[in-house]
Amino acid sequence: MRYPDERAELIGLIYEAAVDQKVWPLVMDRLADLMGAAVSQVSTYDVAAGVAADVAPRLAPEALRGYEDHWVHHNPLIGAGLSKPVGEVLSIHELMPRSELARTAIYNEFFAPLGLEEKLGASLVSDGSHWAAFGVWRPNRMGAFDRSDADLLAGLIPHLQRALQLNRRLAELEVVRLGSVELLDRLRKASLVVDAVCRVLFANRAAEEILADRIGLHRGADCVLRAGRHVETAALHKLVAGAAALSADGEDGSGGRLRLSRGEDRAPLSVLVVPLPAETSWLASRHPTAMLFVTDPERSSNPTAASLRAEFGLTRMEAALALEVLDGKGLKVAARRLEISPTTARTHLTAVFDKTGTRRQAELVRILLQSGAVCED
Repeated sequence: MRYPDERAELIGLIYEAAVDQKVWPLVMDRLADLMGAAVSQVSTYDVAAGVAADVAPRLAPEALRGYEDHWVHHNPLIGAGLSKPVGEVLSIHELMPRSELARTAIYNEFFAPLGLEEKLGASLVSDGSHWAAFGVWRPNRMGAFDRSDADLLAGLIPHLQRALQLNRRLAELEVVRLGSVELLDRLRKASLVVDAVCRVLFANRAAEEILADRIGLHRGADCVLRAGRHVETAALHKLVAGAAALSADGEDGSGGRLRLSRGEDRAPLSVLVVPLPAETSWLASRHPTAMLFVTDPERSSNPTAASLRAEFGLTRMEAALALEVLDGKGLKVAARRLEISPTTARTHLTAVFDKTGTRRQAELVRILLQSGAVCED
């Protein structure tokens, strides 16, 4: 086998790139060296959007931008590659006859001036909407690639394919993760994600405000949640540990609810512990175990004027009046606080009823509290 040590090192780098895309330039450099090539390139192409992304560290950045902005849309090799079996190593002249390629604009204005004249490569992924390929390039003066080069490259294809598949899957999971974090962070309800020992893995903004008070519930230097009293800390940790435990038949723990005292002058916090179903992994020592929803009766969880306007199409004054109604002080007090007449207040209230599909103030309060406006803007 040619260059066994270099090949083994390259395969290791390929799997590093699978979990860290910043490693791909180094992979391409090492691949070029192994193949005796001037340039090595990996490309992804969104077929529907017509958008390309390339890693080719030995090409000048401006040349790569020119390819992604213009030439990718005028590259007949892409269509030829899409028609070939995935994983089959082919030379550029097997994709397109030499005489035909020499007449194309991309060859004369892009490939040839950069010395990209001899190529060996393969499609790695092709699922109708997404295409990925890689190739190694030489100028004519370095000579064409031979069968031994093709065999060496063919042995790397499965590793490159798995790495790109992992890249894509991890990217999809990251989108889901960021979306979930953003949603949790925008919830007006204080929410935390903890592991089996009640170590905080995530706390949204509402939860951070409660933790910052350090009364009733706080996060220690070790990130473990603790209550103001030892007995309540033990109860909280027991609930979380119970959520983490799996019963003999594989069902998740039950979670539960408890109150955390804050002294005689303040209402206690209410904490709901909800298990997060997840398979135990010996690879992860800090996987999420439970979600904690913390209610502070002294903090308003009412919707904002902006969220009411967005959800129900209320005007500024209508939203302000709706919040006054939610406060429960009556229409006259609401009119006085908003500096409008009682008649004008009733007119705005009628409009609010129409837009929210309600008829009475009690019904309106219920709709507002149950609305989707539990997220901050």
